[in-house]
Amino acid sequence: MEDKKLTIKNWAVEDRPREKLLSKGKASLSNAELIAILIGSGTSKQSAVELSREILASHQNDLHRIA
Repeated sequence: MEDKKLTIKNWAVEDRPREKLLSKGKASLSNAELIAILIGSGTSKQSAVELSREILASHQNDLHRIA
């Protein structure tokens, strides 16, 4: 059986970053979700949220370091 990656499009609508932003506001999103919205899409191996978490981790989870 082939392993299928769970992409953001496969997430429940209320859990998707863009939809969550629209329905609950920016305060309901994690930094990774906010960055994922800016990035727009992930890669074939990582969702935009996973990629954002990796970017944050590589900068000690400090948004000022990323800026």
